Amino acid sequence: MLLSSTFFPTSIAARAAWYLNFNTQFAIVAGLLGLSGEVAQVDRDNNVMQFLSDSFNQVNAYDDAMRQYRRIITEGEIGDPTPKIPASPAFSFPDEVDTGIFERTLNLIARVKSAADYTDEIGALLGILPSTPDPISSSEAKPTIRVEAAQTGYLFSVVVANRAESDMWEAWILRKGGAWTNAKTASGKSVDVTITPTVPGDAEQIQVRVQLRKSNQNYGQPSDVVYTTVNP
Repeated sequence: MLLSSTFFPTSIAARAAWYLNFNTQFAIVAGLLGLSGEVAQVDRDNNVMQFLSDSFNQVNAYDDAMRQYRRIITEGEIGDPTPKIPASPAFSFPDEVDTGIFERTLNLIARVKSAADYTDEIGALLGILPSTPDPISSSEAKPTIRVEAAQTGYLFSVVVANRAESDMWEAWILRKGGAWTNAKTASGKSVDVTITPTVPGDAEQIQVRVQLRKSNQNYGQPSDVVYTTVNP
């Protein structure tokens, strides 16, 4: 079960910020609404949401660091500086809560809105009033990508999210010693790309990034670069 997108954001960081505000403001107005008995549960749920956001960032940073370490330690040349193994994330775990944070919150919001002393001012404080988010500007748009190499055939797939108002996108690749080249243009969520190997029969590591397009013009910022290795 999901909360309404009319007031609840989509990213884990923004959702954690929403819960932090909801937790803070609910503790203030709960007595007025006759819901003081729910304050402790809201606080526990919020602690889990903060943990999810923090750990998500830590895991992603660790994943990036490990990928970089693996690339350098395996593909670097003898005599190059030896990288340090990235330290594992250290988590601070919250108290466990029952499954169903979003459903509990949805049910509580319904009780909040049905309380005799509820007002739109309270709804605004809690962040539960419907709103229309501002559109992402063309300068702020930046896609996120996932690249998955096939086991054979010099084939990889690119999956693109956060395409904003773009109507198409380009998958660009960079080979060792080469220049960025547009490998494929697509308009959907994903595309398969097959490359001609530099050395037939050898695996090859390439870098991949995506540039959004709108009305045949570049739109927003290019994605972060992702490394992948294609196989014969």
